[in-house]
Amino acid sequence: MPTQKTWKTLVNEVVLRLPKTFSLADVTARKEYFQRHYPDNRFIEAKIRQSLQVLRDQGTLKFLGGGRYQSIDTQPKFSPLLDPRTAAAYTNRTQIGRVMLETWAEINLFCVNCAADSLRRLPANTPVADFACNSCHDNYQLKAKDGRFASIIPGAAYAPTIKAVREGRMPEYVLVEYDPRFDTVVFVDAIPGRFITADRVKARNKLGATARRAGWQGCNIDVSKLPRARIVEPAGLERSAVRADWRRINES
Repeated sequence: MPTQKTWKTLVNEVVLRLPKTFSLADVTARKEYFQRHYPDNRFIEAKIRQSLQVLRDQGTLKFLGGGRYQSIDTQPKFSPLLDPRTAAAYTNRTQIGRVMLETWAEINLFCVNCAADSLRRLPANTPVADFACNSCHDNYQLKAKDGRFASIIPGAAYAPTIKAVREGRMPEYVLVEYDPRFDTVVFVDAIPGRFITADRVKARNKLGATARRAGWQGCNIDVSKLPRARIVEPAGLERSAVRADWRRINES
């Protein structure tokens, strides 16, 4: 089944086909290309501008002014900053944190198993996983915490999680520790999902009859002493070093 490409990926694909110096109009002229991927989106030009800004912020584009850009052949920059503007439509503190962190991850995280420099956000309520790699199709579960994680972390729904463990389909776990006072990501570690065994997954009590998701049962996961590759400490680490560390962990 074909995977849905992100807006950043689509815009970058168009940019790579353009001359080194190009204009916003050169990108929007390919509107039909974006419409094929997102036929129901009525804000294509706005999404193009937003994606160009993301590529500029990551250092792969230089804004020359007057609607003109220049491509820069470099690895995307890491940014530890969470952008509150991405969650401007929300008032609930939990939702604000979730949206900011998921947006940060979509811009900054990369696949540790292959050379892909971005991950695709999966649809809401996808069982067990939050992100996927379009190149090697590896899945990732994002867990974030204000402060440091303990040895026990919250998992997803218990039944899909234990099923994924038993079928050998556990995603890689990415643990993001952040400081909301400064809207900053501080530490990020990746844990190979294959090391999370059934005995490490503990069912939580089901939600009561008065809860919004009555009967739902989550789980906790014991990640103590599991090997992990550090991605952020507190600045982004060199991607080749992270991938080398990841290979070492998986070959041990």
